[in-house]
Amino acid sequence: MDNVTMESLLLADGDKLRSELRADGVFEKDRARSVQRLRDALGEVLLRYNAAATEDWPRQAMADAMTAVAGEMLALLQAGTVETDGGKTSVRPGAVISLLLGVICALGAALLVGRSLAAGGVLGALCAVFCFAAGRLWLVRGEIRFQAGLDADAVWRTVSRTGEAMDRKIEGFSARMKEWEAELAAAEKADGARMDPEELRLMGDLLEGLYSDNGEFSLRQLKGLRPYLSRRGVELREYDADSGELFEVLPTKRETRTLRPALLAEGVLLLPGRAAEHTDA
Repeated sequence: MDNVTMESLLLADGDKLRSELRADGVFEKDRARSVQRLRDALGEVLLRYNAAATEDWPRQAMADAMTAVAGEMLALLQAGTVETDGGKTSVRPGAVISLLLGVICALGAALLVGRSLAAGGVLGALCAVFCFAAGRLWLVRGEIRFQAGLDADAVWRTVSRTGEAMDRKIEGFSARMKEWEAELAAAEKADGARMDPEELRLMGDLLEGLYSDNGEFSLRQLKGLRPYLSRRGVELREYDADSGELFEVLPTKRETRTLRPALLAEGVLLLPGRAAEHTDA
């Protein structure tokens, strides 16, 4: 696991991935393809990371969770929209020329209408035509179209920072898990070392019987095991025809008897019993 991080695995194929993202933006113009490419890259990085951390399941679990979230967040790259906005308004040269011609025709019609009604009428008609054309051509609104795309370098910087953040969180989680395991082991060890006064007295009496080599005294102390286990919810079951599955049964030519009772707690078998069953064979 030494020197293997999400960031280093991403950087290993960074140039190739950036080139592919640029190609998607310039030639394919397919943002969905870029998103899928990034998801595939994260999946490949996760496989290599987990292969390097085969003995560290908390690290693997954290890496898997964070990669899944990062992969789903990549869909935000497709959340943009393509908008069309109006451009600048401008005046066409033809509109100015038409307006000037219309003014000239209007002046000519005013001067000639007294001399020749027909000539004045023609110039008046031309004036109307030129003024109408000037109105139609006067304002032009340009149209600008925006095409959404991906900045490959910006996307790569974001992915790289994501890998760095994932490594930081994984390291923190792994360190905390080790602390929890150490604390749990210490607590279990402390619990195992602690015994209540009743347990200590029972163990002391049994050890006294062992050290004194007094069989009668030892048997007398062993009788205290049954009430001790009963107070702790442990049931002692004797061997009979209905409880054979709880026992290891040994054949004997003597009478059937229980060699060791089965121990149960709330119906769950804790320790199988041992019994001798009479047989003529």
